[in-house]
Amino acid sequence: MSMHIDRPLVTVLLPVYNARPYLAETLTSIFAQTYTHFELLAIDDGSTDGSADLLRSVTDPRLRAVEHGSNQGLIATLNEGLALARGSYIARMDSDDVMHPERLHRQVHHLEEHPETAVLATFVDLVNADGETTGTWDIDRATADEASIRAMLPRTNCIAHPSVMIRRSALGEMRYDPRQQGAEDWDLWLRMIARGARIAKLPEALLKYRIHPTSIMGGHKQQVPYERRLLRTRRRFMIGELRHGKLGAVHGAVLYAQLRTWARHLRSNVLTALLRDVYRCLTYSPFALVREQLALKMVEQNWKGRSIFLFPHVHTGGAEQVHADIVAAVEDQQPLIVISGFSTDRAFASTFTRHGTLLELPRSLHHPFYRRRTRQRLAALANAQREPVVFGALSTTFFELLEHLRPEVRTYYLQHAFLYQPEGNAQHKSWLRHFSRVDDYIFISGHAKAEYERFLFANNIPRSQFSKLLFIPNAVQQFGSVQEHERTGLLFVGRHSPEKRLALFLDLCARLEADAPGRFHFTVVGAEEVPGHAHVKFLGRINDPQALAKIYQEHDLLVLTSTREGFPLVIMEAMAHGLVVLSTPVGDVPYRLTVTEAVIASGIGPDVVLEEFRRAVLELDVDRSRMRMMKTAAFAKATEEFDPERFRAAYRKLLNNASD
Repeated sequence: MSMHIDRPLVTVLLPVYNARPYLAETLTSIFAQTYTHFELLAIDDGSTDGSADLLRSVTDPRLRAVEHGSNQGLIATLNEGLALARGSYIARMDSDDVMHPERLHRQVHHLEEHPETAVLATFVDLVNADGETTGTWDIDRATADEASIRAMLPRTNCIAHPSVMIRRSALGEMRYDPRQQGAEDWDLWLRMIARGARIAKLPEALLKYRIHPTSIMGGHKQQVPYERRLLRTRRRFMIGELRHGKLGAVHGAVLYAQLRTWARHLRSNVLTALLRDVYRCLTYSPFALVREQLALKMVEQNWKGRSIFLFPHVHTGGAEQVHADIVAAVEDQQPLIVISGFSTDRAFASTFTRHGTLLELPRSLHHPFYRRRTRQRLAALANAQREPVVFGALSTTFFELLEHLRPEVRTYYLQHAFLYQPEGNAQHKSWLRHFSRVDDYIFISGHAKAEYERFLFANNIPRSQFSKLLFIPNAVQQFGSVQEHERTGLLFVGRHSPEKRLALFLDLCARLEADAPGRFHFTVVGAEEVPGHAHVKFLGRINDPQALAKIYQEHDLLVLTSTREGFPLVIMEAMAHGLVVLSTPVGDVPYRLTVTEAVIASGIGPDVVLEEFRRAVLELDVDRSRMRMMKTAAFAKATEEFDPERFRAAYRKLLNNASD
């Protein structure tokens, strides 16, 4: 086909804002179209990254470029494009997506053959920032015909906006609504179909839809769900159509979706948040709040450190021990340790105080009248320091502070454990919008790191950014020695929680006692007594490291029955005191332990674990030489791999930017 740019049939409308990393590929894909009777209307909305320079360098006569001196916003840019477009058809395009060569040809042909169609979309392939295909848009398959599109569109946006070609005559005077920021295209389609427009979709992928941390679809700019933003649109539909005495099937679907959204939002968000805040207002002691605010004021006046740590608790726990070890590694920075949650005991309070300044703000960081201002004050503390560092673990507060920190503040987040769940990980998905702001993510488990990489790839974070995921294994601060005992001792250390499965350990104890009465002794640390197990000694929480070390030395086998772990500190501590580990195949356990020093079950099913652990304990009790060899191997592995000096050096290098 010959090239005509004076009176083009198609206008490709391309809003551009700071898209330099992807813009060249986008432009190449547009100019490589097999259909050539188009103009490219590119509007640069005040880019500061050189996008405008790239547009100026293009020599293809089909490009018509407009530059804004300052950023006016996407909706204003789109409406300007609709006013300037000369084509009878307007093809939407984003500056980070890629057209397949046949896209314009296929769409023009369909619209010419079907004059009743006003809006024509296509299927899309999803790609990440590196151009790797991550899948297809699942909703495409459910909306291959007009009836399914019209049925689904009032409830959810099933049209990929960069794939759309609009018939200009059907658009008329309608424009994008400035009030629908982030849902502007969806709002426009809904208004068009409410006025009788026909929408279709070509059942073939003609666009590569790029999703990355700064894209709309990536979810990192969207803090308000689409459905809530469409409440205004749906309300306008119903009011306008009822005034004219019309209520068709589409409008009924809109009303239904509107009512469902209102009800769901009220139930799951507004009401829950309101009740939670009312509860906090009624139960938080005003005197305790005042004490917290006074403590924060004292820190603002006197603290001269450079590192702020955000942790949830000071009570007994493996995570808290790791946090204390990290703080101790950089105590020369005079760290500030901010506690955001309510602790069940204060086992680590004195440890944190010994290595830094402890500031407990569980009420101030959650009370509706104090939380935002408290976060801002903490951020101001970091911003005021020279070479500041903010480090978080198990902390929502860490991510809430990020928006208040100046760019020079280095930020790190410790991920204790992670399991990728395609339909889950909701909180981690909400944190992804901050992924580029966090300097490094630290993992104590290689398995958790690998699972997080799967999660990132599934959520369109490019592999080029995976280098900020670091693996720093935990350390053991106290080592014992290999001991032998006349009676074999089995030890369980952990909370009485569903994933730890204390009941499974107790069943194992009962079976062993039945097999060999009095031959074994059993101990539980970290949980209160469970009635009906007279042969088991329950010691509750043990906060004294020396007392816990003595308990390890009195036992031979550590039993871990968990359904989910990373690489628990209790395994490392047990091995450092010469215990053989019996564990389910969770987290890093199958990768970091071998049959030389551990017995690893073939699965996590209760029956499998019980039978395999029972058989292993009985065999080791009989073969004492093998048990001693395994205990010696466990101790040697702990000495080599769980060295506290290596741990300290790794965190000092990370947080202090020094290797001492």
